[in-house]
Amino acid sequence: MTQQHPSTASGDRGFSLIEMLVVITVLGILATIVVFAMRGGADEAEAASYAADERTIETAQEAYNAQNGHYADEDQLVTAGLLRQASELHDVVLDEAGYHLVRADGVATDDGSTDGESANGQPVADEQDEPESPTAPAAPTTTAAPTTTAAPTTTAAPTTTAAPTTTAAPTTTAAPTTTAAPATTAAPATTVAPAAGTGVTCALTVYEAWASGATANLTIPKSTGRKVTAWVVRIDRQGYGITPWNATTSSSGGSITASNLSWNGTVQPGATATPTGAAISGSGLAVGTTFPCAVVTPTPKVSDVACTLEVTQAWNGGGNVRLTIANNGNLALSAWTVRVTGGATTFRSWSGATVESTGPTTVTLSDQSWTAAVAAGGKQQSVTAGASGTMTAGQTFPCTVVEVA
Repeated sequence: MTQQHPSTASGDRGFSLIEMLVVITVLGILATIVVFAMRGGADEAEAASYAADERTIETAQEAYNAQNGHYADEDQLVTAGLLRQASELHDVVLDEAGYHLVRADGVATDDGSTDGESANGQPVADEQDEPESPTAPAAPTTTAAPTTTAAPTTTAAPTTTAAPTTTAAPTTTAAPTTTAAPATTAAPATTVAPAAGTGVTCALTVYEAWASGATANLTIPKSTGRKVTAWVVRIDRQGYGITPWNATTSSSGGSITASNLSWNGTVQPGATATPTGAAISGSGLAVGTTFPCAVVTPTPKVSDVACTLEVTQAWNGGGNVRLTIANNGNLALSAWTVRVTGGATTFRSWSGATVESTGPTTVTLSDQSWTAAVAAGGKQQSVTAGASGTMTAGQTFPCTVVEVA
């Protein structure tokens, strides 16, 4: 009797061990590809968020620095309207070089510095590290934090101080003519040497003479190099009585010193001016006689100059200040030094001034090349700084003029 075996048709048998291993391997490869793709997308989104946040803060900082002369923390940027809100991704750290950014999560770069920090205090974009091979299933994708948006800013153009207008000198009425006596032999003319370094000379020359006296003109011919805004001359009297008009005078020994009034001090470069004259008493004078004359270089007086340090902007814990140098004299300034008393307030990042020295409560400042000049009757208001402490807008700090030239 023949025994029947169960049917073993191919449609009824299961997977072999080899087939199952192949399927598992393929699934593992596909899972690995998916994990890398998801992790790469998450890292790129996070890096883009941090980079955009850094660029936003950098833009706000540069706008704030352009307006105020120094960098600020996040609260100050928000108060100034340059950031809509404080960043959730970075912290701003102020330092001597300016500022740098630190990631809020404390993640550090390969060289040990904190992300967002640069050597010169300027923010830089994050650099991506090479991804490590995963040893566990990938975490779900992380959604990037919102980027802080900077508000638009407008940089104010610097204010230019207008030069003071020079008032024209009034017409001088000539002294009445007296019938001249016969001229006597004239004294030999004296050659006038220019004052050293000024490019300006002077001459007192007789233009009318009689037996007992004469009248003369003081001329300042063809000044070179620069405009003269004030003059002081010393005249050797040669034993004669000399009385200048339209001038402030003083006598010492055998000479007389004369200086300009408020309206006749200007001599343009290359021009010849006759700002004043003189009556001379004595005999033996003739037309053309010249008295020895020398230009004395005038110097500004400290008492004619004042300074003020005023708070122009104030916020919680700090502000900005501006220094004003007011020249109330009739001589232009070419250099200045002042001392400011700040008390508990500290100043930083001076623009337009050089810090000569600091004390417990004071700071001594001198001009820089582009802030040194202050016209007669004018002001210099280009020196600014940041300040730390409690203050209010419009507040002033004591300021003393130390030296002028």
